[in-house]
Amino acid sequence: MKERPYYLHFEGMDLAGKTTATQNFIKSTGAEWNIRRNSLSRENPIHLLADSLRKAEAYDAEVLGNLYVAALMADIHSFQWPGKDTIQDSTIILRSIAFHTVRGTPRIREVLLDLLPEHPKFDASFVFTASIEKRLERLQRRIALAPQEVSEEDMMVIRKPEKFLAMEAVMVDMAKMAFHSVIVDTSTLTPDMVVGVIHQNFRFEK
Repeated sequence: MKERPYYLHFEGMDLAGKTTATQNFIKSTGAEWNIRRNSLSRENPIHLLADSLRKAEAYDAEVLGNLYVAALMADIHSFQWPGKDTIQDSTIILRSIAFHTVRGTPRIREVLLDLLPEHPKFDASFVFTASIEKRLERLQRRIALAPQEVSEEDMMVIRKPEKFLAMEAVMVDMAKMAFHSVIVDTSTLTPDMVVGVIHQNFRFEK
């Protein structure tokens, strides 16, 4: 019998197959899972503000970066282990480090790196990735089937592939260092195979 709820971490740049992996993994366990996206807490008002201002393009990257740092600090300060089995779908810290490293915002990056050792750890961590070719294939499918779900971040695969891959490389390196993440390349794996990799590296018990 497990002592406390599971807390897993699924990370990945856009079109890596993370959402599909999450859905299929949950189905494979036959259990109910909470999903937390980006913020470690359910309602982080600083993070909600940062996201709204980013989408409105209200400030530059450094101003917004400081706001995301504040959101992260609030997360760390108020963190409590989930009361129910939970998947952390992405983190503020890894996405922000990747962005500010590639963009060249050293002051924000240094603060984030200082916070990395304080960040809560997970029962298991997975970073999903895929080739640019596979991502382009998925993007075309998404544009055809659900154009309203296509984001500016998705379009980076077409418009700024070098920047996109550079950010992913930073994310992978930081995730392995901080969370001992398992890297899952979904380019040639079926959905069942992806779930199999997760189960190989995490033993689920109800």
